Amino acid sequence: MSTDALAEFDNKLLDGLEFCARTYALFERIRADEDGKSRLRTRVTEVEKKLLEELLPICKYIQSSYRVGRYISVRWVRGSQQFDAEVLQMGAYVQNGYFPAASYLEVTCVMHPNDYLMRELLDKEGAAFGLNGIRRLPDRTIDSKPIACLNRDFIVEYSKLVLKQLGKKAGIPYPDETTLVVQCTLDRLYFSDEWDEMVSNVRSNMPANGFREIFMYDLVQERICVL
Repeated sequence: MSTDALAEFDNKLLDGLEFCARTYALFERIRADEDGKSRLRTRVTEVEKKLLEELLPICKYIQSSYRVGRYISVRWVRGSQQFDAEVLQMGAYVQNGYFPAASYLEVTCVMHPNDYLMRELLDKEGAAFGLNGIRRLPDRTIDSKPIACLNRDFIVEYSKLVLKQLGKKAGIPYPDETTLVVQCTLDRLYFSDEWDEMVSNVRSNMPANGFREIFMYDLVQERICVL
């Protein structure tokens, strides 16, 4: 699919709900193509990458925030500027100072370093073991072996990945009133208490930063927290 598929979003100010509708329509168009599911797994072009790593996370933020008295418009911008989208808000909540009339969104995705190998293996073979047991062999094939984990060590390890990414973002001078949207691709399914423990670990060790808020969510089960 041509990168022109992103033109309907690029630098266009859209009502937040329309933005979501257009994004979901793009996802379904790609998914309906003969090779669409494979492209969504491997993210081989800018369209799939921007869709999955910027547009859809922005949709998650909008749908969690848009409400009576808080009406959100968004302008996604493709480029190297230090934000992914501009946000304009209006309504009673904004008039009474609960939310800024103008702000920005920056999106980041936190995933295991082997996540791309997992997606490639799933696309080619249809199955894989856990992320820690995957590696690229010298012949470019992917080896996947089951690896046991002890107790709740996986929570600590994923917390470190989140904190490392937050540390990188904290060192960048973003505009005032920027919200960081953190899409968490967890290394396995988490129970609610495991998600809460991971969030607590991140909250307790979070680096100093200038973000207005950090909006973090689980990609699969869609749990949400605001730090």
